[in-house]
Amino acid sequence: MKKKKLLLMIFLIISLLILSSYMNFRMMKVNNLYLNEFKDKLITTIQEDTSFHMKDLTPFDWDKAFIIYPYTSKTEMQKIVGKEWTTHNTYIGYLIEKTYFGEHPLDDDIFHKLVFVKDEEIILDITIQRIMADFTGIEGVIYFEDDFFIIDKMEDRYPIILRHK
Repeated sequence: MKKKKLLLMIFLIISLLILSSYMNFRMMKVNNLYLNEFKDKLITTIQEDTSFHMKDLTPFDWDKAFIIYPYTSKTEMQKIVGKEWTTHNTYIGYLIEKTYFGEHPLDDDIFHKLVFVKDEEIILDITIQRIMADFTGIEGVIYFEDDFFIIDKMEDRYPIILRHK
């Protein structure tokens, strides 16, 4: 009888931990609803123009955007932005992200991210290949009011995005 109670207690504790973890996943999840639309506008703008306002490319409201450089760990990203989040659509993907295998999503020099925030909520997290657009020359936070950029297409390899001075 004691064994059954102990097993029941262990089962309840594990169930509560899983439920808590799942609820955390649901609260941290970023849907990235505007991912494809933003990416398409960015690609088109880079091909056709020499400068742009970031707010003209974003079909959503945002206050600030962070550039996350290559080789930045997930833990470092969360410190930079000041918030934990996940873009995984499944709970299993979220659990894998919490392991060593998910700690280094930008594990190559060709990848960097833009993370858009509105009222301390992540609106969009997009991983961009630098061959498509290279934002890594920009330092600091991008604010909605100061979002004008020049596209340097002189580089043979990829377009470099620079902050307008």
